[in-house]
Amino acid sequence: MDTQIVAVFCLCDDMLKALHHYEDPQSQISDAEVMTTAIVAALNFGGNIEQARAHLCEYGYIPKMLGKSRFNRRFHRLQICF
Repeated sequence: MDTQIVAVFCLCDDMLKALHHYEDPQSQISDAEVMTTAIVAALNFGGNIEQARAHLCEYGYIPKMLGKSRFNRRFHRLQICF
């Protein structure tokens, strides 16, 4: 699963850069990390974002993971942008 998580993040990050996506410089985590969390949840945790958030934080992939409410707001704001 480690290789899969890294590959998903790289794809998300490269896609956002190719689309010239603007990120707020004050964000604690990048939009690519938000997207990666959602995709990892879908691929490995049956869509359970809470389990994916806990896993990615616990294993150090995203050590500054947002709280549940803030993550959901960022995720939904990101969906509106695309």
